[in-house]
This record gives sequence, structure tokens and C-alpha cells, in this order.
Amino acid sequence: MAIDAVRRFTELRRQHPELSETQLLNSNNPRGFTGSADVVVAGAGILGLCYAIHLKNISPDLKIDIFEKSLTPIQKIGESTLSPFATFTTGDVLPYDYLLRIFALKDGLHFYSVDQEGRDVTAQDIGGLDIAFQLDRRMSELFMTMWAQSLGINVYHGVALSISKPDIPVRPFSAPKVLLKDSSNTIGTSIDARLVCDASGFSRRLTGKFAPREKFESSWNADAYYTYFREKDTSKIEDRLLCWDYPATKHLCFPEGWGWFIGLISWERAPLANLMDLCAQIITSAAAGVPADKIPCTRALSKTFDCPFEFISSIGWAVRNDFQLPSDLSAYGTGEGEQKFNFFKKRYPTIDKLLTESYELLPNYYGKTTYFVKKGLAYRSPVVAGEGWLAIGNSAGFTNPLISPGINAGVAGSWSAANLTAQVLA
Repeated sequence: MAIDAVRRFTELRRQHPELSETQLLNSNNPRGFTGSADVVVAGAGILGLCYAIHLKNISPDLKIDIFEKSLTPIQKIGESTLSPFATFTTGDVLPYDYLLRIFALKDGLHFYSVDQEGRDVTAQDIGGLDIAFQLDRRMSELFMTMWAQSLGINVYHGVALSISKPDIPVRPFSAPKVLLKDSSNTIGTSIDARLVCDASGFSRRLTGKFAPREKFESSWNADAYYTYFREKDTSKIEDRLLCWDYPATKHLCFPEGWGWFIGLISWERAPLANLMDLCAQIITSAAAGVPADKIPCTRALSKTFDCPFEFISSIGWAVRNDFQLPSDLSAYGTGEGEQKFNFFKKRYPTIDKLLTESYELLPNYYGKTTYFVKKGLAYRSPVVAGEGWLAIGNSAGFTNPLISPGINAGVAGSWSAANLTAQVLA
């Protein structure tokens, strides 16, 4: 179906080439900066955006401002979702068939158990799950940012926050003081709020003021080593492992942990202004009542808005950190990420064969790093709420990736936190 493409942001960039990408993003905010808000959210990651969107939907009169230190949305770990996220987007954003224009389909979970020798594999499908998404996080956070802005929420990128630990309240329910450092110097240096939500993730802007994170040292924790690949030849994909061609998240389980294989639609090579026009087209079309099946397919949208995309795979290992690796891993590459990724790859012949024959490594696909490392992932923050504030997502704690609730548990927490916020501020 042909569409009347509106190129607001690419035209704005053409007319004003001096605009940074951050300024382009912030130009879409629906309100001017006033120095006050009902709710200030620290962090425009997926959970901070979910919290703000749900809160705005149930309390439309609340003035909500979100501040994010990153200059633009960027790729990060946490790409696979389950029913809770799809339920949230259907109820608070758009039905899934709109979003499948920009996200990859996920339909269930497949588990493959590799024996101790790494040769025999048994498979188990977990069906009966609602359709969900595999997320390119740059695209997902851009789309959610623009959806939030369409609801009347200001989302400022390129703004670092300093949140003070609350003193003795000068009035009942006093929120912490929030100072702002705007990279583009276009807004003020502070903002007053009735309530502050710490969605700052691992940086723990507010929860870190009260106590250090507590890791679970009395038992094992988990480390992760991952990178990105392109599939080589998909003509005989079904011959790899049982049901490998099905669009589920694949888990290859082995004694020390498991590996994930997540298929993504990557928009990494698309210019930001073009992506903003593409997202705006979907948002305005949905608002105008255009059915999802009348919106062009992914390939047509890509062509119309000059947004190249490709299919890639996020592949990594989540492993127990009580496993003793060899002291010398130099034979497996250079750097910790490459060495430990390749150690587990080569440790199990089935996994080594699968990656070697079917996948092509994408060096430096996201910036200057090829192999990524996350260590001692599971932790909790001892204090997650107080006078005039609360914390959600990774600021409150991080779940062990070996049980893998991730975004899905975080969405439930964000949704509940928004409901409580609405009650408190009513």
C-alpha cells in the first residue's frame, strides 16, 4: 500500500544541519521546559518509558518529564521479551501487529540440552505463550520515546541528573532535589517534582545514595559473554537443530549455563532522522485509525524512508561464575570477552559446529566493541523507595539471567509502580 510519507525530521535536519541528533530528538517534545513537573523519571530506558506511558494513560493530567543522559537511544543487552511486554504494549501502546513492522517476531521458547560431551542434543518446546517481540533496543527505545511524546510526555536526551538524598522533609511527602546538566544547554539546571522515579538502571542514581548494591555472594552469580552474528545460508535452516527455523528464542543449555540465540531486525545503519520519520508514520497512522494490515510491510517502510535494515542474531552465554575457567585462555583470542565466548563455543562440538557453519561474526557492529562482557549480574538494592521517590528496573535490582525474566519482570514492576504513583498523587 502506497503511503503519503511525511518527512518532518529529515526535512528539519536538511534545513538545520547544525542540529545535533540529541536536539533533533528533543525537538519532538510536546511542551516547553518549565522547571517543574508532577513526576520526574531518571532514565529513558525501556522500563522508565513503560512506567511513564502507563502513568500518563491512567492519569492524563499529570505532567511527566523524563531525562536520559545518553545522547540518543542506543543498542544494549535485553533484547528478548515474553507475554508481559506484549500485554503491556497492546494495552498501553499499540497492538502487536503494528509493532511487528519494526520488531522481530518471537513465538515461544525452545530449549536444547547439550550433553556433557557436547555432541548429543535433546529439544523441548515451551508453547502456549502469547506472541511477543525480539527487540533492537535502539529502535524500541526510539519508538517508545516518540510514543511517550505523542501522549504529552517530555523526554529529554543528553541530560545527566544529580539526585540528592532527601533531607528531613520541609513539608509532607517532599521529593528529592533534582539537578540537571544539559549537554545542549537548552533547558534549566534544576527541576522541582512531586515525585521522582529512579529508572537509571545500573548507575542507580538514587538507590545508590542509600546503600551499595548487594550481590548474592553466598551462592553463585552469573556472568555473560556475547556478540552479534549474521546467518550465512538460511536455505536449509531447518537442518541445523530441531525446529531451528521457528521464530522462538533458542536456548542451548549446557552444564555451566546456557546460550541464547535471538533473531533481530536491526536498524543500526539507518540515520536517526529517517527512523524518526518512520516511527512517526506508524504513530500518526494508528492515531488516524489506519488498520495495521493497511500499513506497509517492513521492507516497504524501509524503502520509503531510506532506513536500511537487516536480520542479525544476538548470541551469547550466561554462565555460572563459580565455574573455574583455565588460567590461560590466550588460545581463544584477545581480550576477556572474545576468549571466554570462544572457550564455551569450542567446549561443546555441537555449538562450535552450529556457529562455525551457520553464522558469520559481525565485528564492531555496535561501535568499537565486538565482544561484550557483563559480570556478577544479579544484585539487589536494599532501599528502593522513600519520601517522594521510588525505583524501578535495574536501579532496584537485576535478576539472574540464568532464570531470564529480564524486561518481562521489569515491565510488571514498572506497571505496578505507575499504579501506586497515580494513587499517591491523586
